[in-house]
Amino acid sequence: MLQIARLRYEDGLSQSEIASEMGVSVATISRHLKQAMELGIVEIRVAAQASRNFELERQLARKFNLDSAIVVSSQKNKNDTLALLGKTSGIALGEFLKDGAIVGVSNGETVAAVADNMRRSRASDINVVTLIGGVGRPEEPGQTGQICRSFASRIGGDAWVLPVPAVVESSEIAAAFRSTKAHREVFSLVEKTTIALIGIGSTTPGSSTFQHGHFSSELLEDIVENNAVGTICARFFDINGEVTPTDIDSRTISISLKQLAAVPVKFGVAIGNDKTRAIMAAIRGGLISVLGTDSAAAEALLAN
Repeated sequence: MLQIARLRYEDGLSQSEIASEMGVSVATISRHLKQAMELGIVEIRVAAQASRNFELERQLARKFNLDSAIVVSSQKNKNDTLALLGKTSGIALGEFLKDGAIVGVSNGETVAAVADNMRRSRASDINVVTLIGGVGRPEEPGQTGQICRSFASRIGGDAWVLPVPAVVESSEIAAAFRSTKAHREVFSLVEKTTIALIGIGSTTPGSSTFQHGHFSSELLEDIVENNAVGTICARFFDINGEVTPTDIDSRTISISLKQLAAVPVKFGVAIGNDKTRAIMAAIRGGLISVLGTDSAAAEALLAN
């Protein structure tokens, strides 16, 4: 009964598809689903889609020439907002998945929230690849390898993890990593990415970029002094979405901003009005074509 309920409500399979997969009749599947509801195994709640602000979405898409936007109502608790955006963005992102798609994922808790809400895709031969080397400890939900594996597992695709650090001590070390067979194999997929799911970080004090300890305080101060307002895949950029001129860029092992701009679908996610400048800059630089955010950030963007 539990397996049937999961196939129906988590993976989105129809009753006839479940019946065919399990070798039973549709009537049997229907009966088990009814029992699951009666026993409390399945609960019907108001869909996350009901928390979307479609008017703000239309305004964002129109003002910033985005392909589309997803805006959820900001909640009192940040984790509740993340959960809402994860669910709605997961549904929206699923619509872009086609046979043979190559999905690139970055790091970050907002990206992780989306990955955790992906559903089994009807498309086939989907590869999911990390767009950046490992960031943070493996047990962190926002670590790119964890995100990649979770995303691939949920949609029924294959995971490809870039087995290198995100930022190294020198450009020579970075070059050495890039020359390895493991890097070349994974990055060959990165260069063919058709959909990029990316988190947008800010350089404001108190942001996750500063708090998580991935970069030294001295380095971050230098980056901010060089007018960086945001970061995607550890690539820092200015208000126009251009690479910030510091030595960190040559030491970073991730998709470049130029490569990212060439990806057909660039699905950026970020919440909070403290991300406004970073989101705006990413849009200006052509680094986002679809935006998933909350109403606080959306209103701040529209008021800018």
